[in-house]
Amino acid sequence: MTLVIVTTTGLCNLNCSYCGGSFPSAIVPARETYDLDMLINFIRKLRADVAFYGGEPLLNPGLIMKIMDKLGDNRRYIIQTNGTLFRNLPLDYWSRFDSILLSIDGRENVNDHYRGGGVYKTVLKTAKMLRSAEYKGDLIARMTLWYLSDVYQDVTHLLNLGLFDHVHWQLNVIWTEHWNFMRWARDSYLPGIEKLVSLWAKEMEKGCVLGIVPFLGIMKVALFGEWRSPPCGAGKDTFTVLPNGKIIACPIAVDSPWAYVGNLADQSLRHVEIGEPCTSCKYFKYCGGRCLYAYKERLWGEEGFQEVCYVTKETIRYILKAEEKVKKLIEKGIINKKELYYPPYDNTTEIIP
Repeated sequence: MTLVIVTTTGLCNLNCSYCGGSFPSAIVPARETYDLDMLINFIRKLRADVAFYGGEPLLNPGLIMKIMDKLGDNRRYIIQTNGTLFRNLPLDYWSRFDSILLSIDGRENVNDHYRGGGVYKTVLKTAKMLRSAEYKGDLIARMTLWYLSDVYQDVTHLLNLGLFDHVHWQLNVIWTEHWNFMRWARDSYLPGIEKLVSLWAKEMEKGCVLGIVPFLGIMKVALFGEWRSPPCGAGKDTFTVLPNGKIIACPIAVDSPWAYVGNLADQSLRHVEIGEPCTSCKYFKYCGGRCLYAYKERLWGEEGFQEVCYVTKETIRYILKAEEKVKKLIEKGIINKKELYYPPYDNTTEIIP
């Protein structure tokens, strides 16, 4: 299934330390400048699901409501939001989302250090309001991990809140200046991944499959043999429409010439793919080349690219160590294989951190 990511606005009401806030308006306008019917026709032509993105998408809720009203409910809807503007969208629209991704980076002190004071409590309030409204879709905590993050503590913290169905994370690599990533990875992140995999496996022995997205996505490849490159589908079957009508391969590649794949005005598309050295690697079927933007831009140079690649391979190795145990638990009927088929559709979780 194709996914169209609609960037509703380049504006954001936060200024996270690893992100930088709003896009320049000359590159990503604050409001859509295209004819809405062109977008609707494009989505219908592709028979696509729709995800809303920003900036902060809820700074332009009118566009979200218009699109959902025009397209109806014969497709999936997803939103990635910082979770601070819940009341900008009426509750009946929230209930129509198949997946809601709320940005939250783990424990309160870690989250608010990166994202601003009071943001943690606001996001949890949003999650609680969705649960109180009996939201039936997939509520996902979407994290960014950086130098203060402890993957084990922060992921288990969010899981233990009892609010989120799944937890996903991305590493803050390439977005900011080159920091001491490898020291952090060796001292904190990879030991934390090993510990988290152990917890994941132990919980499955009790019949509980924790919703840890990167683990599920990698195990899905091992169990079902289904994979794609890149794992988020960017440039292949996932495309982003900017407010100026440009169509790009990846929602963050707003000013990269390689990412321009079409325009709403002519409804045409080209594809962008990951190549060597990734395609010859034995881990390629699990990571799919990881991130199209990182592959194309190499903002940390070749050495930085290889550092992230090493951490990705180590993460995959840790998870695959649990493969035989998982298969035995499935055979014994302790867990249902279907619970490990995640994501069941493209819900904008990039799978590989």
